[in-house]
Amino acid sequence: MTTGLRKRFSTIRWKLTGAFLAVALLLALTMIAVFVAGLVYIFNAPFIPRATAESARDLARLVSEEMANPAGNLDQLIAQLKRFSQSSRSNPGGGDGATATPEDLQPSNELLITLLDVEGRVITSTHPQDHLQGQPLNAPEPASELVLRALRGVSDTEQLAAWSHPDHQPIATAPVFGPDGSVTGVLYLQLTSFPAIGPLLASMTPYLVSFIVPWLLISGGIGMFYSWVVGRGFARRIIRLTEASIDLSDGDLSRRIEDPSGDEIGQLGRQFNAMADQLSESLRSLRLLADRNAQLAEQAAQLAALDERNRLARELHDSVSQELFSLTMLAAAARRTLQTRPELTADRLVEIEASARRALEETRSLIFALRPAALDGRGLAPALRDLVAALQERQGLHITLRITGERPLPLEHEQALFRIVQEALANVARHSGVREAEVDLRYNDDVVTLEVRDEGRGFDPAAARNPRAIGLHSMAERAEALGGRIAIRSAPDQGTTIAVTLPAWRETFRDGAPAALPLEKPL
Repeated sequence: MTTGLRKRFSTIRWKLTGAFLAVALLLALTMIAVFVAGLVYIFNAPFIPRATAESARDLARLVSEEMANPAGNLDQLIAQLKRFSQSSRSNPGGGDGATATPEDLQPSNELLITLLDVEGRVITSTHPQDHLQGQPLNAPEPASELVLRALRGVSDTEQLAAWSHPDHQPIATAPVFGPDGSVTGVLYLQLTSFPAIGPLLASMTPYLVSFIVPWLLISGGIGMFYSWVVGRGFARRIIRLTEASIDLSDGDLSRRIEDPSGDEIGQLGRQFNAMADQLSESLRSLRLLADRNAQLAEQAAQLAALDERNRLARELHDSVSQELFSLTMLAAAARRTLQTRPELTADRLVEIEASARRALEETRSLIFALRPAALDGRGLAPALRDLVAALQERQGLHITLRITGERPLPLEHEQALFRIVQEALANVARHSGVREAEVDLRYNDDVVTLEVRDEGRGFDPAAARNPRAIGLHSMAERAEALGGRIAIRSAPDQGTTIAVTLPAWRETFRDGAPAALPLEKPL
């Protein structure tokens, strides 16, 4: 069961589904991370303290004007500071333009405004219970550094603003200038209710969880549905390619892929169709070539039979025909001298008997050449032994026959080898000028080798031959017709060696094309 599930979920459809689902979830998580990172950046951005510093600078101008007014007093200044720091519940001045009294203004818990003198002591504050009048400023770091900068007359808001630590609240200072341009005090601002990022994220966790979980579920569901639909189409197209490839490997070249899309799978389908077309054309060419080879083989067999008939005709003309002509002439002469010279007629009859015997021997030799009866049911080796014995008896040849590893061969191989030996020994008797020869027949695992050697006068194999001398050509044709090779080594006065190599099996045909035969090394 585990193997079945593993096989099922390892398909390309499920792989695409998993990939799309992972991308959808990763995208959703990335957006959540960007949102949280944006919150972290906002609650740590420098523009919030700078904005606080700009507000402190504006308030410092109002304080400077109030303090420069001879009619101004401390109570009115405190009321004015409270007006700036009051919560949004209060409506300073009222909707009808009325002026709020100090008793109507309640201190805000969101903004701390404190006025310091040139010694850094508190003059007044919106939170008098936390910042006592006449005491040094009680504020988190780096408030003291910002107060010192303001007392030095620094007016750059970037240098007068910072995040406090460890409570992480925006703080800022601004110098209060007198009429003569000297620093008469410092205005300190602090957003006391500004949330810290840690508690803020902790408080937002339930809301984030209630938002993230549905978002992940919806994103994952959409990604899975889309990937399932897309993966289904990809899987079907790949399955069609796989099935077509299996049919092609089984020999069905008619299968084609119908996929007009322009993506990689469509291109692969078109390449598959082109390959199938090429294989079909190659197979058709091979079948035509096999048919042509069969026709050529048939023509070669016909030509070989014709050459054999021509050779036999020449043998009959050169031997039996001449003997019969001699018999005719001798019989006519004997008839003319029968009455007048009986003794001469008796001599003619003796010559007629000898000539008839020679014609009979030649006729028997030709019959034996036409059909080597020794091959019938006995094999090549006994037939060669009979041939050697007959040639030694009739023509006086001394032939050494050696046979190694004797075993049966296909009939056409044995016939070809027998004819080659017969023709080679006939050439020895006619042309070599010697009466000795050697025949060496060796059976190996995959080939059969034959050598016929003599130490006669030899010849030049590269020289032009008599068109009527077809013996060597006939031997080469017999060997090549069975996938073999023949090599002729000879030179004037150095003898002749005819070497033949044949495969030790019958050539077969597969799917209309000839099977490849092993290539033998030339001898």
